[in-house]
Amino acid sequence: MAWFWASCTSYPRIPASGGPPGRPLITTVDSNLAKYALENPLDGSRTNPGLDNQIAGIDERYRAAPLDRQTLKAISHNSSPDFAALFLIKQLLSNPRNLKFQTNYLAETKRIKSDLERNEWSEIAQPALRRYEVLFAPGFHYLTDRSSGADFAHQRQFFDELGVRVQLIKIEEDGTVEENAAIIAATIRTLADTKVILVSTSKAGPEVALALGKILAPDETAQVKAWISVGGLIRGTPLADYATTWPQSWIVRLMFLYSRTDFRGIPGLTTTASQARMEGIRIPDRIMIVEYIAVPLSGDIYGGVRGRYVRLRKGGPNDGLTLLADELLPNGIAVIEPGIDHFYAAPDIEVKSVALANVVAEMLQGRWPDEPLIAKPLQSDY
Repeated sequence: MAWFWASCTSYPRIPASGGPPGRPLITTVDSNLAKYALENPLDGSRTNPGLDNQIAGIDERYRAAPLDRQTLKAISHNSSPDFAALFLIKQLLSNPRNLKFQTNYLAETKRIKSDLERNEWSEIAQPALRRYEVLFAPGFHYLTDRSSGADFAHQRQFFDELGVRVQLIKIEEDGTVEENAAIIAATIRTLADTKVILVSTSKAGPEVALALGKILAPDETAQVKAWISVGGLIRGTPLADYATTWPQSWIVRLMFLYSRTDFRGIPGLTTTASQARMEGIRIPDRIMIVEYIAVPLSGDIYGGVRGRYVRLRKGGPNDGLTLLADELLPNGIAVIEPGIDHFYAAPDIEVKSVALANVVAEMLQGRWPDEPLIAKPLQSDY
């Protein structure tokens, strides 16, 4: 991706291991508080009174606060971005619905890997999933930069081999949010007789939100049963703010020109434009919304992602392209993936993708949850 800016800012690298249930990490973190929180269970057996009190104070102050960019930025400033990321994980998994979905997702991932080891393919895709067509909305520059994974090529191939119907929406790879939302809406209209699970990534997140919540009339979305937002830039990214602000904006434009990338889609990803666009968007409550969120710690960031990650750290925990808080959707079911960045380059990402889709399909068939979803607008107060 063309929008890369280096930063000289550094941070501590303290070895640490631990993590949420089912997903242990061996990494480095940016503070002793983050190390302590990662390595010690939340069952009252902690042994450092000073750090315990510090964590308790943060928890008491922010436990009931909204999980938005302001809250996580404040926690980052009071502790560190890695601790704020761990706080986010804890808060998300304290929601029984999120925890149950996360547990089912991890169990399904384990089951699929076991089937693959035994070369048993017949039940990798659940029967419930085969009832749907999986419609993929690709990310920025998905045609030119095949290495980013924005085209879902490996996932689409795996789903197809498993007998699951798939389709890629042919959006403009460098188009504006509004242009691509119109293409997504038009594609959905052609599938009136098909039950659809819609999957988007990155920049396609706000494009899908606009299509489902504003361009399409509620009855035109009846075929869309679920939307999985993978690393969605729902409320934009401060990197777009930086890229469109003078004087660096002319340098960024030259970088885009040199890489033969159209700049016209970037202004629509600024945090101001994104927040304004979200006003008035209302996604029908019958559409299940699942947000699949990569939650890297500072020791999980490598290569070209690092410069962007460092630049975003002043705003709180991020995945190397956007602040984690800005991926969250009201009434969305959060599924976390610790240890990887915005580009989801896990070696088993195809397995994880099918596992997530299986759980969504099973949920749609009424096997879960126990409680109904409650419709909420996507507008939030920042």
